Amino acid sequence: MLMDLETFGRRVSFDREALIGELAAKTHRSTPAEIASWRSSLPTLWEALKHESLRKFHLHLGQRGDIVVEYRLPALSFWADAVLLGRGPSGPAAVVIELKDWKTSGDRPGPRPALIARPTGEQMHPSDQVKGYVEFCRRFHSAVQDSRANVSGCVYFTLSNDVSAYRSDPHTQLTGEFPVFGQNEQDVTQGLPDFIRSRLTEPDDDFARAFDTGTYKQDRTLVRQVAAAIKRPAESPFVLIDKQREGYELCMARIDAHLKPAKKSARTSTGKSVIVIEGPPGSGKSIIAAHLWAQLGVDERISGNIVLTTTSTAQRTNWETLFSRTLGRREARGMVIGANSYNPGLNQPWLKRMREDGRSVTVESWRDNLELFRTTGGTPRCADDSFAISIVDEAHALIDPSVAGRRGMSPAGWLLHAGPQAWHVIRASKVSVFLLDPAQSYRDNETTSIETIQSFAQEFGADFCRISLAGSQFRCSGSVEYMDWVDGMLDMGAAPAAPRRPSLSTRWRASRGGPFEFEIHDDPQSLEDALRERVSRGASARLVSSYARPWLTQGVANPHGAPADAKDFQIRYRRAGTDRTWTRIWNYAPDADYSLFIQAPEGSPMRADPLCEVGCPYVLRGFDFHYVGLLWLSDLVWRDGRWRVNLEHVHESAWRLPMAAARNGRGQAKEEGTLEVIRRLQRGYRILLSRAMQGTLVWFEDAETRDHVEGMLAG
Repeated sequence: MLMDLETFGRRVSFDREALIGELAAKTHRSTPAEIASWRSSLPTLWEALKHESLRKFHLHLGQRGDIVVEYRLPALSFWADAVLLGRGPSGPAAVVIELKDWKTSGDRPGPRPALIARPTGEQMHPSDQVKGYVEFCRRFHSAVQDSRANVSGCVYFTLSNDVSAYRSDPHTQLTGEFPVFGQNEQDVTQGLPDFIRSRLTEPDDDFARAFDTGTYKQDRTLVRQVAAAIKRPAESPFVLIDKQREGYELCMARIDAHLKPAKKSARTSTGKSVIVIEGPPGSGKSIIAAHLWAQLGVDERISGNIVLTTTSTAQRTNWETLFSRTLGRREARGMVIGANSYNPGLNQPWLKRMREDGRSVTVESWRDNLELFRTTGGTPRCADDSFAISIVDEAHALIDPSVAGRRGMSPAGWLLHAGPQAWHVIRASKVSVFLLDPAQSYRDNETTSIETIQSFAQEFGADFCRISLAGSQFRCSGSVEYMDWVDGMLDMGAAPAAPRRPSLSTRWRASRGGPFEFEIHDDPQSLEDALRERVSRGASARLVSSYARPWLTQGVANPHGAPADAKDFQIRYRRAGTDRTWTRIWNYAPDADYSLFIQAPEGSPMRADPLCEVGCPYVLRGFDFHYVGLLWLSDLVWRDGRWRVNLEHVHESAWRLPMAAARNGRGQAKEEGTLEVIRRLQRGYRILLSRAMQGTLVWFEDAETRDHVEGMLAG
């Protein structure tokens, strides 16, 4: 919300509740804690900005300085609390201010520069949060790049006087560049005003408006640096081998044939190209996606943004970490955007306004909604052809609310009334590459099919080609036969209601890539012990499970320190005549950072012990390890020659529609809901059973299910 400083001060002083209401509507954040934070922090910020030393910035030659409150970064779902905009000593400038209404009593310096130790557990240092915002604006903000603006940032604690813990080692260097200020006389009357005055000397209305309406625009130098790093096999985690190389070359040949003519005139051409790359788990889709991005990123014939698009928070945070680790610089994270970034701008406040005006706006009328949004003065966020190339990994998870009976809930950042995400990816991109496995669609909203993508391509008059990676396998000791066995054992191609006992080959135990291990253990501790032995030999390993236990520790600041009876997994078993209990927590993801579980960075609990948490299909999808320990719980069980579901053991919140039908429906609706839950469980177990490179170890909670799988192993 852009306004000049005089307006900001007047509204904070005399119209605060209305201002807070507008901020809540704009950001979709209206919890009591958020409202209380605005009530406290906004007046405090205004008091600091009124300081006499900032008079020149407030009023200069008839102009007033500008501020954006709750600024959403282009193409991201992150909000900066406040941004001051104007001119500094060397031209246009912006100062990002992160407001914290934290009470810092008991806070201590953290183990790493980016982590602060608080009584509730370790958290991101606010200066590191600001650093991320500033680095993104420097590298990916159109107004900043076009005007070569200077961007800096700081943290202002609006409730706490003492911020010494945040300035102490190991945080000294971080806060030297992105300082922290407390609610004390020295900081309020000198520190914060001096910091702002050294960077902003006078207003600049033109730059303020350009910044407020700025779009995502890549720094091409950084693109080339990341692309070069990905292509260095000695350093890159993205190494193409064997059939992956063949698949990549096949894709590039198709791109050369179908896309280069369009890209030679990309600045003026309205032609589009769409490629679909399909393949089962382990066929190398993600590695190919990285190399496609790198190759196209250095192609001088391509002008514009080249992004890797993700379809989940777990996937996005892991890709961001991989890109930044590859280059050694965090700015590389900005090459990765979420699918919600393709939203043209439709949101709940706009929908509410249209309905109050008597307009008919439904999910089914999404095409009409887009035209209505345009004609009613909606603020566009993602325009047509915003991206030269969009490479969408795990594209089967794209939302398509037009699919009958699969609408699901509207996720944060995407209004279902905007229509299918794949349609918008094609609309906003000159070249769209979709990598997917239809059999991995898992949640209510994951409804995008290859046929749908092809129909959208035809609608836009785009070239379309489809590439299959079937028969390629780079996990599971390179065994296509193992994945065939998994699909057969789970009856992936059969109706769940049809009793059958297929005859399955177990030739994968001596497959061409070496025998793939598959062990069944008597209790979870035995499973863990076997994994630890392999970890001691240098292997990577994770514990995994379907979502058959509630997430008791969700939101707990230090779940590892929770008592045993408060942890997510409390499995009782008997060994050597003694009753025992095995406990674990679900994957810990503060700030929704799932790379902590997958990649186990330095300082994370998973680096200290890779078996201290359990991952679910949603988090594991797209990643692999040498060994996986699967807790096969009592949600999907074998009874009377078929797979059945125990609904009381299903705790997946993203299956709202089929679960409601299975539990509360009648007749055919109940039967169809139950069968759909079974299908999704089968897909979930397929995901978990296909994560390992060298071996899968399993413990079964249900004895009859174990007997069935052992029978399948016997052939």
